[in-house]
Amino acid sequence: MTTRITPGIEGALPPDALAGAPAADPLATDGAAAAPSLPPVDGDGPAAGGDWRPADFAAVQECLTLVARAIRQFHTYPETSPLCLDAIAAAQKALVGLNGREHLAFRVTPSAVVVDEVDIGTGGVIGHEVAQRLHRAQVAAVEIARTASPRDLTRFCKDLSGFGDSIHAAGSFIDLLLDHGVSQITVRQAHRPQVFDVGVLHEPVRRLVEHEKQRRQALFATGGPVQHLYPPDKGWVRVDPSASQPAFSLVDLAVLIDNPAEVALALMRLTGDEADATHDPRIAFEHKFSDLAMIFSAVDPRLSRLLFSKLSRAVLQLEPDRRSRLLKRTVLPGLLDGKLDGSVLTDFPDVDLAEALCLLLDLETASPDVLTTALDRLGLPSERRAAVVPLLEERLQKTDKARPDAYGHDHAIETYARRLIAMKPGEQRSFAEYTAFDLSVTEQTKATVARLVTAIGATDLQAVQLEARFQLVKLEPNPALVATFMDRTLLLFDELEKRQQWATLAQWAGRFRRLAGSLEATRPDVATAIRSGLEKFCTVPRLLAVAELYKADGKPRALTHAFIDGFGTAGAGAILAALDAGDTSAAARPLISLMTEHAESFAPVLVDHLPTRGAVGRQAILKVLGTAGPAHAAAVIALLAHADEPTGREAMRALAKMGTLPAAAAVAACLHGAAAWARSAAEEALWHFPPAQAAAQVRKLLANREFVMSHPEIAGRLMDRAAQAGATGLAPVLATIAPLRFRFWNPAIVRVAMKARQLLHP
Repeated sequence: MTTRITPGIEGALPPDALAGAPAADPLATDGAAAAPSLPPVDGDGPAAGGDWRPADFAAVQECLTLVARAIRQFHTYPETSPLCLDAIAAAQKALVGLNGREHLAFRVTPSAVVVDEVDIGTGGVIGHEVAQRLHRAQVAAVEIARTASPRDLTRFCKDLSGFGDSIHAAGSFIDLLLDHGVSQITVRQAHRPQVFDVGVLHEPVRRLVEHEKQRRQALFATGGPVQHLYPPDKGWVRVDPSASQPAFSLVDLAVLIDNPAEVALALMRLTGDEADATHDPRIAFEHKFSDLAMIFSAVDPRLSRLLFSKLSRAVLQLEPDRRSRLLKRTVLPGLLDGKLDGSVLTDFPDVDLAEALCLLLDLETASPDVLTTALDRLGLPSERRAAVVPLLEERLQKTDKARPDAYGHDHAIETYARRLIAMKPGEQRSFAEYTAFDLSVTEQTKATVARLVTAIGATDLQAVQLEARFQLVKLEPNPALVATFMDRTLLLFDELEKRQQWATLAQWAGRFRRLAGSLEATRPDVATAIRSGLEKFCTVPRLLAVAELYKADGKPRALTHAFIDGFGTAGAGAILAALDAGDTSAAARPLISLMTEHAESFAPVLVDHLPTRGAVGRQAILKVLGTAGPAHAAAVIALLAHADEPTGREAMRALAKMGTLPAAAAVAACLHGAAAWARSAAEEALWHFPPAQAAAQVRKLLANREFVMSHPEIAGRLMDRAAQAGATGLAPVLATIAPLRFRFWNPAIVRVAMKARQLLHP
């Protein structure tokens, strides 16, 4: 028999015992008691044979179908594809068209989704793309608001299309949506229940469990909200089939499992904590000690006393290092704060109790008065207190001899003093504890306060505000909010610019730019919002101010390089706009050299602007591309076919800087062109290539009889330049040109042929 465990302590704890715990509804009954669903059929339709379906079933089915098709598109195409954009737009339109529903809510089964107890999608696109992927992502239910934005739908479909392909995906699907700032689509994770075997319920244990159940029911009858210490519906208890109990709570589990460490292990499994703790009872005991104390205190006082006695023995049975760590981190702080954790010390033997209390000297402060406070909190009988005090005094004397400076922990004393003087509304405090401290204001205290005032006045408020904006942008997954944060950040950037703090401005811009790079893989839309903010700051007037700094030497010019290091290529668009505008073109020209010095960074961005910019802008881009190297040679070669003279000349110079074989071939091809300026520019640019490449192109050109016949003057000059440069391998080519000297009716051809003959026979 498997019986559901109610993982909560409803109404059985003191009012403040569950402070901060979220309210939750009582557990639902087992699946057998749930409302029956209709049998599914093939396709995307509802269950066959049912006499009831939602009134807007057709619209719901259409909406889910469009969402499923959108998921399929994202599985094949990038999110910027028109197919994906159209699919999202259609899904959103169908979602808005759902009349009478504020949300599209459905449950997930392995092969279908359930809307209002109707199965939809078995065997069809909804079943394959929505149900199966969500089931693999361990999602139990989904709720999509009618007002869901296209971005939310895009992130949901894209994340699901990738997440559902792997059952070993890192993190949960809910965490992935939260990281991407999806706010209008709610996903509820499917529970993975833990099963505990407790075997046969003996009669005394059964009666004890029944007694606790009746006592809790009496407490529930008083009313009040139901609260759960652990997530509801998370575990089952497997007991003897003859047992009649329909459900158990965590309190019952503490009674059924005799070992506190095993109870802690069960709690770790219920919360799904780290794997090592779910297999090692000692680690689980440390982590869940406070929860154990809370659960044990929720039972009948007599039983509670017995359970706390077992808890004390479990603490004493720990290894010395582990026990000392547990006492310092949990038990002793709980004792000083009046929590239940400290109650476990009551059942310690006197010697062990004194040893545990003396750990306070290492924990908070070396003041012996704290030990007196701890004894008062324990509330020991006078006889036992009289027996423990001599043991404490003996250990204090040993401490004094071993550590003469044992009471010099000023930082620990200050920490504990602050905790003592913290007052809360409605809380009654004993001021007897203050007798352990000297609270007088000395000259040292006055000097410290004066330094604090000075430090506050010297605080760079602007830097603090920028740091706060940076942290908000770093944490926020919603790009719309990130854009708002960036707008406010730019106001602070304005202040830095007005104060001419260019170095500080560049430093902060660099931090935001690097943040965008680190978020590119996980939050690309947030990274885009950050870059858009930086681009918004790089206006034409600001870039002209950078140009003025660049024209100067020394430190001002160094600031311009720092500006580029900070903002990167965010100012590329503004620079090109300034170069193309007639009134700012001359002032912006120094920025061409600045971009050239950072050509490797600017080239990938500028190449996309090459076809759309004006003449001055294109020439600037070509200068940068030429300096950047051969990676963008194809874009420059494509521009040669329809370039004007200034742009064409600049393009050939850029290709010459690149110095690749395809670039040389493209320049040589311009020697065949009809435009005189193109032939002249190509001839000049050809000799700026590496000598071997230039010689190879000359041999090709001279071997082309049609080229020699059409442009004999150019052919003659190429022969002269090649001979001067010491080019080799020209003899076979010259031998084919020399016989043309007999064409006396064409003097230009005769001249080039005679020149070829002279070079062959000097």
